[in-house]
Amino acid sequence: MFTTYNMLGALLMWLLVSTLIGATEALPPTAISKPHSDARAAKTPHGRRQGGSPYVIQGVQGGRGSDGSVPLRLEIRQLIKDTDQFNLYLLALYRFQNTDQSQLLSFYQIAGIHGRPFVPWDNVQAATGQDGGYCTHSSILFATWHRPYLALYEQVLYTTMQTIVNEFTGDQKTRYAQAAANFRIPYWDWAAAPPSGWGVLLWEMGGEQTIQVIMPNGTTTIPNPLWSYNFHPLSSTDLPDSPFNVWQSTVRNPTTQTANATSQNHIVGLQLTSSQNSYAQRLMNLFVTYPQYGNFSNKGWIPGTPGSYDSLESLHDQLHGLLGSGGHMSVNGKQQIEYSSFDPIFWLHHATVDRAFAIWQALYPHSYVEPTVDAFGTYTIPAGSTEDEKTPLTPFHKNANGDFWDSASIRNTSTFGYSYPEVQWWNAAVNTKQAVNALYGNSGTNVTLGGRGIVEKEKRSVQQQQSRSAGLGPLIEAGLGGNNAIPVFTQDAVDVLDDDANPNTYREYIANIRVSKYALSCSFFIHIFLGDFNPDPSSWTTDPNLVGSHTIFTSARLPANCDSCKNVTVTGTIPLTMALVQHVEAGQLNGTDLQAVEHYLTQNLHWRVTLMDETIIPRDQVPDLKISVVSSVVIRAQSDDEFPTWGPVTVLTNITNGRPAGLDHGDPS
Repeated sequence: MFTTYNMLGALLMWLLVSTLIGATEALPPTAISKPHSDARAAKTPHGRRQGGSPYVIQGVQGGRGSDGSVPLRLEIRQLIKDTDQFNLYLLALYRFQNTDQSQLLSFYQIAGIHGRPFVPWDNVQAATGQDGGYCTHSSILFATWHRPYLALYEQVLYTTMQTIVNEFTGDQKTRYAQAAANFRIPYWDWAAAPPSGWGVLLWEMGGEQTIQVIMPNGTTTIPNPLWSYNFHPLSSTDLPDSPFNVWQSTVRNPTTQTANATSQNHIVGLQLTSSQNSYAQRLMNLFVTYPQYGNFSNKGWIPGTPGSYDSLESLHDQLHGLLGSGGHMSVNGKQQIEYSSFDPIFWLHHATVDRAFAIWQALYPHSYVEPTVDAFGTYTIPAGSTEDEKTPLTPFHKNANGDFWDSASIRNTSTFGYSYPEVQWWNAAVNTKQAVNALYGNSGTNVTLGGRGIVEKEKRSVQQQQSRSAGLGPLIEAGLGGNNAIPVFTQDAVDVLDDDANPNTYREYIANIRVSKYALSCSFFIHIFLGDFNPDPSSWTTDPNLVGSHTIFTSARLPANCDSCKNVTVTGTIPLTMALVQHVEAGQLNGTDLQAVEHYLTQNLHWRVTLMDETIIPRDQVPDLKISVVSSVVIRAQSDDEFPTWGPVTVLTNITNGRPAGLDHGDPS
């Protein structure tokens, strides 16, 4: 048995070997023609070489079947159940994060593509007069740009994993080689219901700063690579903004804005669990009522479309805000998404966003990217450019000639060698609508995900931590509901929703939010309550009467050459129906018919605005903020492989007219 000294020595030697090996050793010969050791530009303390052949992004191509099948990206709870694969995932991610930051394929440089440090990656230079990161936000390319970005991350992580497998010997090597063969990065479904008594944030992602792993020399404990990324070193040149220039590692809901800040994952977990119903309803509404890609993909306001205020990007923003709460994922009030990709949870979150995109594509295969003006631009796209499906998704090269991937060429996930449990075109047993209904539907049942979660601050016992339920296994194997189904609505709640005149219909109610993206020159929350709430803003994200909190991502730094950006309006939604049902069941509201709800919401619907540091901003001091309520009569689906049918959307202006930041009669919707 190893002593503590021996285990520490083995760990240090393992990291030293991994650094010498480098991240490119096991890449296919077709991917690169020479090592890319220093290809990010200067402006850092590291010597980074520009030039050389482009690094080709191809994803992971192994594991394809003769029937057209590809390996699946699994929900992280399902990956955890495969102890060998999860062990390799932790080892590979830990080594990846510890790769020298001067390396092109280091975690640091790949994370830095998204935002800071605003320098070229793989010799892809900035457009004249542009700064910022390469990422496309408030853009028609939001969903498509992140697909090759994730493929790059997956490719490097997979290659690192294969190198690690070859360091094992004998039967152990054989076992790990089998586990690694079809590995794809996991996603984390923050919208699906967690097991009873557990929270949305998994213990493995935020419960412990260290974690046990099996290495070639035995079992040891390492810093948990899902908890944070440790900068080595932290460069105030690369990351100049306070407090990011003093935080030695990524943090979530930091205790302070000083160098000794620590993460408060228990608070993050409570916030996520408090809003889980909101995520599920929003995601379901996007799948059911957003058949056009332009409305589905990004958060720009289209006047006269009150039924299309939500978007995949807007929901994505909400999670960023709550996950970071002033830390790297939400970023601190004066910055936008410029530091978020350094947090390891970013990659789990964005895999979930890509999965939602893939599911939506399976549901609506004929709608896609259409020419749209990008008011903001990126590092390589000038503000005011028209983007379409042929716009290069920089800096992601698809071949050695230097050509870039574009939205047309990454339309199918199979291009990069993966899919998701709900999208298996080769498997007739998998019905995408049925799977979506099981996970997020407002009637019938909902699959409960297995796994450990963070509910309160206290630690769980080892026995409790080892207990895991069936999770998504049945869905992955057969495309059907899982074994741990729980009702979303009780029968009484279903009766509450029924229209007495027509039991096949009910009404949905939604709070619409619109505001200038640069209203406060920093990121902020808009909180929607139904009923009285605690006056202390620090409690608002977990208040019992909170219906949902929406995040507006912005920055104190306007994009270059973009005076018109100040006038860009963005939108989001908070569904109200489930909260109204709860108030009916509590005897506070007499039914969900239009007249009763309109009167009740006029008296009990409230909204407030805070910065990321919980500073209250008076509603009437937020430029262009408008809260409204819309409603639609919905025809129930007749089977679990159909979606409900929504009727025309009605704007209920009486609820908000004359109230601070409320939509008034005559205002555009």
